[in-house]
Amino acid sequence: MKLKHKLSEHPFYQLWNKGEITQDQLSKYSYAYLELVEQIPVFWAQSVKGLNAVSDESEKVVREETSHIPMWNQFKSKLKCDEYPSMKDINDELSKMNPSELLGAIHSFEVQQPEVAKTKKEGLLKYYGFSETDTVYFDEHMNEAEHIEFGKFLANSKANKTDFENGFTKGAELFYNALDRFLN
Repeated sequence: MKLKHKLSEHPFYQLWNKGEITQDQLSKYSYAYLELVEQIPVFWAQSVKGLNAVSDESEKVVREETSHIPMWNQFKSKLKCDEYPSMKDINDELSKMNPSELLGAIHSFEVQQPEVAKTKKEGLLKYYGFSETDTVYFDEHMNEAEHIEFGKFLANSKANKTDFENGFTKGAELFYNALDRFLN
């Protein structure tokens, strides 16, 4: 499927890749985005359960997504922030989706992770004083092939195609527009 809203093309990530976001913007992003990172395994679990697709593979994906939370916290621990915008609205919108739509939304996020993680890590190392040990979350997300393939498998074998496509489009838009809150 073609992405209309590519995360790598969002102005926030474009500025990040040039070293032009502030430390404050990066801090707010790291704290706020944790709210989404924590929900990704929940959304995977909801989707596979709703599609009657619970399996060893789906449980592995949920475990792996859960293991990403401490990795994000490792990255976030290098930043300090008292106030940041909430991602609750994004999580609420995703929570309202049926299982096929939710799978589509998750898939729109997963397929973008390898490229986005690579450029974010490069920016962190080059411009923001992070080390390799601080960026393991991004290393992990450069290798999302299994999750992407599993999402494709579920889309083709279990999901309602129209709902999946609608969720893919809506999810990509939600994730893209969520980044606007870090530009101000």
